[in-house]
Amino acid sequence: KPLIPPSDTTHTTSPHNNDVLCGRGGTINAHPGNEQYRKFVERKKRVYLTARFKREKRLIASSIVEEIRNLDPPGRFLQK
Repeated sequence: KPLIPPSDTTHTTSPHNNDVLCGRGGTINAHPGNEQYRKFVERKKRVYLTARFKREKRLIASSIVEEIRNLDPPGRFLQK
C-alpha cells in the first residue's frame, strides 16, 4: 500500500508543466515539472541525509509530494 495514495487515477494525454513524469531519458528529464521536482528535492536533501529515523525521512519525502500536489494547477506523478 503506498504511503501517499495516488491523487488521480484518470488517464491523460497531455501532461502540464507541474506534472512529474516517471521514467528515464532526456525528454522526461527536461520536462518543467521534473526540473521543478529536482529543485524541491535538492532543497530538502541535506535535512533528509541528516535525518536519523525512517519516520523523519518518510515525512520529508511526503512533504515533497504534497508540495508538488499543492501547486496551481496541482502537480501529478504520471507514468506512461
